[in-house]
Amino acid sequence: MKKYFFLLVCTLCILSCSNDNEDNSLPVLDKIVGEWVYDHIEDEGIWETQKFVSSGVFYYSNISTGGWKFSNDTKDGRYWVDGGNRITCSCTMEGVSVTFKMTIIDITDYSYTAEYNDGAALGTFTFARLIDKQRIKPGQKVTPDYGQLVHATILGYKSHKMNVATVDSSSGEITAVASGHTYIDVITDQGTAVVEVISFDEDNMFEDYSFALTKTIPEIVEHEGNKYEYRDDEMALVYVVDHFLVDTVTYMTGINDRTHVEYVQLTLNDNVSAAQIKKHLAEKNAVIQVTETTSSYVTGQKVGRLPVALLYDETRSTLSFFLLKPSDLWTDYISFLGLTPAEVKNRYGEPYYEDSETIYFVEENDYIDMVAFSISFVTDKVYAASAFLKVTADYQGALDYLNNKYYYYEKGSDPTDNYFAFTDKKTLDESNVGITFHGGDGCITYIDLKAERRSQAKERSMQSDSYKVLLKRLHRN
Repeated sequence: MKKYFFLLVCTLCILSCSNDNEDNSLPVLDKIVGEWVYDHIEDEGIWETQKFVSSGVFYYSNISTGGWKFSNDTKDGRYWVDGGNRITCSCTMEGVSVTFKMTIIDITDYSYTAEYNDGAALGTFTFARLIDKQRIKPGQKVTPDYGQLVHATILGYKSHKMNVATVDSSSGEITAVASGHTYIDVITDQGTAVVEVISFDEDNMFEDYSFALTKTIPEIVEHEGNKYEYRDDEMALVYVVDHFLVDTVTYMTGINDRTHVEYVQLTLNDNVSAAQIKKHLAEKNAVIQVTETTSSYVTGQKVGRLPVALLYDETRSTLSFFLLKPSDLWTDYISFLGLTPAEVKNRYGEPYYEDSETIYFVEENDYIDMVAFSISFVTDKVYAASAFLKVTADYQGALDYLNNKYYYYEKGSDPTDNYFAFTDKKTLDESNVGITFHGGDGCITYIDLKAERRSQAKERSMQSDSYKVLLKRLHRN
């Protein structure tokens, strides 16, 4: 029922209430002053805080995680008590005035219970008084001065989120576990109050998400778990996360390569200022470029041979992880491996020449004159792409480009024959693609190693002779 109240408030509905059985004896006006919390983000997806100031000023904040995080934060509200135990609250949300009423059923120094009603019962809910705030780093411990904070018999302590902070049920000692925000229940014989705990390390604001780059979405799900909000294995994977600064993490595949993740984007909240974030990123990383709204950096991490870069967009409040690739001298033919002839033609257009085994296209490029895609008559898909260098091309520049982008495979190379082999992973066994450069022929060939592994013995025997020659060249020596 709490969700209905939240949704009505968020959609800017006007709430009112009435109760014929008012208890005018409740000391509402004296006890309501202070800050109150309704924290049921885990089971109901709702978090709310209310702050009543003795002057009549009212502050209200809420968050809903019904798929995505939505929040409101008002600082211009007013409240008044009428009838002894009814409170009317008025504030402005997104430029529109909103009023709601609640009837206080019970109130102590540490909690209050109220009914929200506009003619149709919305439910009865209990708020806890916020008695303390603690901000510590993960791994640190703290014990609030409960003797000064509570003037009642304390019965025990309980954490709302054990993954963020734990608490000793007897002593009340709090241990921060990981970055996040939670509350510690202080259970007394006069109601339950809460201590707010923010676990955050300003020296290490962000986790390292470079592990996900080049991974498939199923691989990330295996690593991060299946509590995602959205999943499309050829597009994106979204998680809502419990972090002090980060609201959502989105893993996105590339435009050409729809299988592997090329970007990881964090959606940030406003708990830390943009100036602090930029200062932190500049201290931790090498600055590439800073504009009026964005800044980019190179981290000390690498995936394969490529450095990991960051892009902070202050306007959109996002931080993206991606691989800093060298400027491509020609088309990345890896993205064509595994495509059908029709899919290749859809990208390239009309071929220069084709037969049952090969499709040729003329390239408009300073390095490549023509590219030939070899088609397997077993799968009817591209298993190799051979790019023919122009006679005017910088052959050494082309070789340096491959050497910077891929792993040099010494065992498959023969420098005396001007023949060099590369792989897309550190070892041949874990690689998906093999690349060969033959300076004498002026030919660069990309080979789909996954196709070879997937093939059964009978299928491999049916592959064209040209494929066998390519594999033999890659595995030479």
